[in-house]
Amino acid sequence: MPLYQYTARNTEGELVRETLAFRDEVALRHHLRKSSLYVLEVAERKGSARRGLRKKVRLGDLIVMCRQLRTMINAGMPLVTGLEALADQASNPGLAEVLTDVSRSVGTGKTLAASMGAYPTVFPELLLMLVEAGEDGGRLPESLSEASRQLELQMEVRQKLISALIYPVFTLFATVGTVAAMLIWIVPVFKDIYDDLNATLPPLTLSLVWLSDVIRTYTWIVLLILASLFVALQRYNKTPEGRLMIDTVKLKAPIFGQLFRKTGSANMTGSLAGLLDSGIPLLKALNTAANVTGNELMAQGIRRAARHVSTGRRLSDELEATEQFPVMVVRMIAIAEEVGTLPEVLRQISAGYIEEVEYTIRRIMTIIEPILILCVGGIVGFVLVALYWPIFNIGNVFLEGA
Repeated sequence: MPLYQYTARNTEGELVRETLAFRDEVALRHHLRKSSLYVLEVAERKGSARRGLRKKVRLGDLIVMCRQLRTMINAGMPLVTGLEALADQASNPGLAEVLTDVSRSVGTGKTLAASMGAYPTVFPELLLMLVEAGEDGGRLPESLSEASRQLELQMEVRQKLISALIYPVFTLFATVGTVAAMLIWIVPVFKDIYDDLNATLPPLTLSLVWLSDVIRTYTWIVLLILASLFVALQRYNKTPEGRLMIDTVKLKAPIFGQLFRKTGSANMTGSLAGLLDSGIPLLKALNTAANVTGNELMAQGIRRAARHVSTGRRLSDELEATEQFPVMVVRMIAIAEEVGTLPEVLRQISAGYIEEVEYTIRRIMTIIEPILILCVGGIVGFVLVALYWPIFNIGNVFLEGA
């Protein structure tokens, strides 16, 4: 979220200047009016960050924080005291520091949502919106419970996706490492033997020897090029155009494309259900749910659908027009719109697609395991055949050497 610096006067006529993170200027002005502040000036700050703004906190830490804070509030503990207790017992030093600042901010009279909103890289927008809705409706414990449920859902889906990627990635790195070790240490030994025999090597072996010489001679250059490509790809992924391009490729990728699409659908429907149940309007809920899909192409489709829904169109029709969501999602949402049970149906869709993600992972593993075995066998086989090809004709090699 962007940072805004505002100047306002409180009910006593005193000037108040502060920097806060909000979704947009309109939301910030609305928040300031509710806080009995007369706004004089609001300006967006570029490239600035408050202390702790860049700290990273795991979803697991946020889930525990929401659950513990809900329990403390239900037990009658004041909010500031509860935040201080959370800061004292937090296992993550970064989260403890941020919670200390949040408790001080709440102690000065600010809302919990506004105080947490100053740290957008620590607290996700979904959590901030649920907390704000809970404070507005006097249902903060229930909102915190819903927030922990939604964050747990995101973590579950993310872990399932990671588990599907671990095996092929590990196999790829193991294969590259094995082949690199053979090229650096084993191939030169065979090269020296064949050089001593003055043997004429076949093209297959010559290509392997040439590759070994290149890697051994230009090791640091090769590593530097690979590192540069990795950094360049990371930076490109952080740009709007780059992320959109990479996420588009991910959805079109063979085997894994459907897995990414189902993961995004599970995240979107689950988050949207939680936001709607908390009383958040559909348009705001859609824009927030778009940010948890994990895919920019799908997120853009949801934002475009939200704009069209604001003109009176049906959500199911607009999601279908994006062509980014499974047909089952669109049809179930269409039925829910007819009978007025959208949150309940969205929860069912999310639960169903979490199971679909797990099933897809098992199916992918049954497909990818033999493919990886064939690829690894082919690469290692190529190296071994190239090395031992001259030995198969060892008699000719000795004759040539003589």
